[in-house]
Amino acid sequence: MIESALLLFLVIDPFGNLPFVLAVLSGIEKSHYRRTILRETVLALLVLVLFALAGEALLGYLNIEHASLMVAGGVILFLISMKMIFQSAKDVFAGDYSHDSFLFPIAIPCLAGPSAITTVMILRSQQQTDLWGLMLALSLVLIATFIVFLLGRKISDWLGERGIRAVEKLMGLLLNLVAVNMMLIGVRDFLA
Repeated sequence: MIESALLLFLVIDPFGNLPFVLAVLSGIEKSHYRRTILRETVLALLVLVLFALAGEALLGYLNIEHASLMVAGGVILFLISMKMIFQSAKDVFAGDYSHDSFLFPIAIPCLAGPSAITTVMILRSQQQTDLWGLMLALSLVLIATFIVFLLGRKISDWLGERGIRAVEKLMGLLLNLVAVNMMLIGVRDFLA
């Protein structure tokens, strides 16, 4: 469960997404900010739980092998990590969503994006009997994400823009390592 939670924390990357969330919600008051962060985190949890429960059936219906999912998930994580390393999270989406951010862009794709969905499906397929451990890990990570976003304005003031970007780059590097490892495991499983 701890390994799953750590992987999900790296993939969801609350510190890396913090500049983006702050940019999207920059013009709203404190109470509305808290409500929006809570709503979007809960929506992301529901989406990820749905894919954890129905993802295996979807893979079976589409006749997708576990090795293919590992390689595809690794590629997606690799591309996301490269964006985290070479581009700021707040530059990914343009537009003003501060008053209309229901489900998009914070819950999906910021928190429950392709990399998080793929990771949840991979973890579920690896831990077929331990659904509750995965749900607990996912819940803990999203609670931690909620706390990071809730304290986001204070963290941003404390670290400054350069500090936030440095944390985002570090998370990108760690996620890059996880992505390469996932691709290698997928290739090894395919060859075996």
